[in-house]
Amino acid sequence: MKTIHIILIVVIFSLLGNCKKGPSKSAYDSMHVDIAYKDKLGNDLLDPTRQNHFSSDSIHVFNVVNGIKKEVYYPNYDAPHNFVIYKNDSLKSYYLKLFLETDTTLLVLNKTITDTVTCTSEKSNGNWILIKAWYNGVFECDGGYQTFTIIK
Repeated sequence: MKTIHIILIVVIFSLLGNCKKGPSKSAYDSMHVDIAYKDKLGNDLLDPTRQNHFSSDSIHVFNVVNGIKKEVYYPNYDAPHNFVIYKNDSLKSYYLKLFLETDTTLLVLNKTITDTVTCTSEKSNGNWILIKAWYNGVFECDGGYQTFTIIK
């Protein structure tokens, strides 16, 4: 019986010790934008079944720091090039989730198209939180879900 009380006390203190005041965002959840690419007819340009889609093999991401661009490659990461392409079944559309590490990111979609994503962020509780993002300096998103639909 005494053992059960001790275990219960340890569990309660463990739970209380992990509580945080207010909502918190993690860097993984916050520092990204989701981008849908459509052509002028509304066709999904990330759909791998479509001819001339933006292939993950041809996309490259560069972080720009102090005017110097460096290609992103982390071989041990789940997204080694700081992006993943996924299908949102409820919206029936593919998205490119771009993870942001710097204020300026170059997104090379193919040999002829390079776009720029810029952002403002702040550090909170040891995590970087995305405040606002721009796509090619024009399209802007802010608030909770950071998403763009780009017509190419």
